[in-house]
Amino acid sequence: MSVRTGYNKLWNWFGIDRASFLTLPRVLMHEMPDNWQAKMAKLLEEYDDAFPGIYGDGVSHPTVQARKNGRLIRWPEWLLNYRYPDKETIDQLRKP
Repeated sequence: MSVRTGYNKLWNWFGIDRASFLTLPRVLMHEMPDNWQAKMAKLLEEYDDAFPGIYGDGVSHPTVQARKNGRLIRWPEWLLNYRYPDKETIDQLRKP
């Protein structure tokens, strides 16, 4: 029996959540250290290389919707504006 440490770590990262997708805001990923961004880009390239046809056969790219109290809402502008990030708001979210 093989030990799949990576599989187990990724499985546990999701916890008991029933999420089928991982969604990360671009504006926050660009606030990570440069070496983290380089590693993330490399992993995403590997993923794309492994599954090049994932959105074929009429399947479109996934979309992400924001909800509050069960109702659809607009995403906050600071979360969408990756070209001009709101550093003050982002810094308030950062772990001390």
